Amino acid sequence: MTIIDDSRPARLAEPPFDRIAALGDPGAIDATDTLPAEALGDGFDPVHARVRDWLRSWDQVHLPAFEPVRDAHPADERRSSLRSPATRADGTVRVTASLYDPPTREGAPFAWSRNWVSVVELPRVTQAGRLHYRFGVGSRLVLDGQAETSLVSTSLNFGIVADAATASPFDAPGFATPIARPLVAVQCREDAEADARQAFEGSIDVEEGDTPAMAFVIGTDVVFRDGWVRIHDGSSTWVGAAGAGGSGTVEVRLTPAPVLALFG
Repeated sequence: MTIIDDSRPARLAEPPFDRIAALGDPGAIDATDTLPAEALGDGFDPVHARVRDWLRSWDQVHLPAFEPVRDAHPADERRSSLRSPATRADGTVRVTASLYDPPTREGAPFAWSRNWVSVVELPRVTQAGRLHYRFGVGSRLVLDGQAETSLVSTSLNFGIVADAATASPFDAPGFATPIARPLVAVQCREDAEADARQAFEGSIDVEEGDTPAMAFVIGTDVVFRDGWVRIHDGSSTWVGAAGAGGSGTVEVRLTPAPVLALFG
């Protein structure tokens, strides 16, 4: 975008012909003095450099450790066989399992379903504009087993609101539908490994004084029947900076309203 929005040149006042005519001086034909470059004003390069640095700059928001919420498992289990160690503030949920179902058992497949939540409030917005955000999500499964049915899936639900004082990220539009399903119905076969990751970027309008909030819910589901299955150490689902793997960080930046108005 430039300040010129009309291809036709503007009409100027009539030039001062007498002053222009006096600019020449045949008597000073060998003169070498010129107008100092500083008299032209600052060049665009410093502005370009600052804009370029601003475009590259994102703030990092660190997610709290994920907390376990749902823990559904077969009724005959006193404790779920789909295990997860205590989470850390690295955006990662790790799982293991050792399952067995005798071939003599009749009935529907066994099912396990667990999820974990992390919620973060961002700093108060100092001026109206648009909050941009980006993050990555990924899953890795290290599996083993022989069974009639043995499927493992992972998911991530995500919600964001402009102001936690007036709305909940859990009520954000689309929160109930996963934003990502990194691995879907992976079969637990001998020495099986699966790995997938995705990156997401979005934005939301904010006003001065708002306190944005984000919610992330990681899910892991297992369906299993007739045989044995192991989910080994190294199996996990994570949230982190886009393109950087599990780190527990989300990148955000605010584009002020005047900048949005300038560039459309």
